[in-house]
Order: sequence, then C-alpha cells, then structure tokens
Amino acid sequence: MNRIVPAIGLAALVVLSGCVTATVDSTVTADGTVSEYDLTLEMSPSVYDGLQSQAQQEGYDSVEGYLLADVNTSRMSNHTYEQELEGENVTLSMTFTDWNPGPESDVSVNSSEGNVTYEDRTFVTANEDTDVAFGDGVAVEYQLTMPADVSSSNADIVQNETAVWEYAADEPVEEPIRATSPAPSSAFGPGMGIPVAVVALLGAALLASRD
Repeated sequence: MNRIVPAIGLAALVVLSGCVTATVDSTVTADGTVSEYDLTLEMSPSVYDGLQSQAQQEGYDSVEGYLLADVNTSRMSNHTYEQELEGENVTLSMTFTDWNPGPESDVSVNSSEGNVTYEDRTFVTANEDTDVAFGDGVAVEYQLTMPADVSSSNADIVQNETAVWEYAADEPVEEPIRATSPAPSSAFGPGMGIPVAVVALLGAALLASRD
C-alpha cells in the first residue's frame, strides 16, 4: 500500500464505534494462491457520505476508484465491485479472484517445514508507537478456508480446513488473523498478500463526514 493513514485520535474512535461491519471470506488453494478474497463493508449512509466526500477531496470520481486505487489488479485474474443501498445501510462488496498479491500487501501465504501459514494483518487495530487503536469501531467477521485441515491458529472456531474469527466493534484486534495447515504436495511460491488500503481509508473518510 502506498497511501498511509495516520493513527486516529481518541475522539475519532467515538465516531468510528459501531459504524462499519467488515465481512471476509478468504480461500487458499493447494498452490498457495488466494483463489478468492471476498470483502464486504456494511455502513450507515452517513459513513458512506463521508467516504464519498473523502474520495472527491483526493481527486477520485467514485468510491470504487478511491478504495481500489492501491490494489494491483494485474496480480489477479478478475475483480468485482458492487455497492447497494438496502434499508438503512450501504453495502460495498469487493471480490478478488486468483490473486497473487505483492509484498506490500497485508496478507501473506508462506510454506515452511511442511506447513502452510496464512496471515492477515489488515484488521490489527493497535498502533505500536502510540498504543492507540486506529481501527476500533470496525466489527470483523472473518472466515478462512485453508488447503488442508487447520493444525494451529488463533481463530475462535476451527472445523477441518475452515477457521473463523469474530470481533465486536468495541473489541480491539491485537494480533493478525493467523492459521497453519499441512502443506499440500504442490510447491508454493514466495509470500503473498492483499493490501490494507480499503480498510485503512475508512478512518479518514469517517473523519471527513464530521467536518
């Protein structure tokens, strides 16, 4: 990710609280590719308006262009983006297919000593320098499917090759999403990942909605 959003102050955490729900469904195949990474962001119309205003201030003509500005689409076979107003919420849905992201991304898949380890640092909320959580207010529901049965993880629930994490909006994510399974017989390439840009930009947009 090229764009860096600084840690949001404590007052902003009140604004963020309970505003966004992020749902992820990620699948890793036997060759180490992130075959599908589905990210859904559900927010109130006022939060979406802040996101739209922030996009315009930075010179983008759409929220889609703003959120995907730092995503290297050449490293995937396909990507989709949809947004929908349903009831009292706005839902943004992004899907990345057959992705081999670069080293700047916050998800990595590595093979070592006969194991495959997946790690996603996207939703970690603790800022090591200031000890301020800049992602608080984002509830996370995360499901990961590994290429074999999960042997170790920090997940809340594990069943065979599937691991699930759930974080409430007021619950800090203190460590990366992480899971390990036995390595399939096929060889793996170097570490891979997905940028944190989409989630990191939400904070700036939420602040803009208050201006």
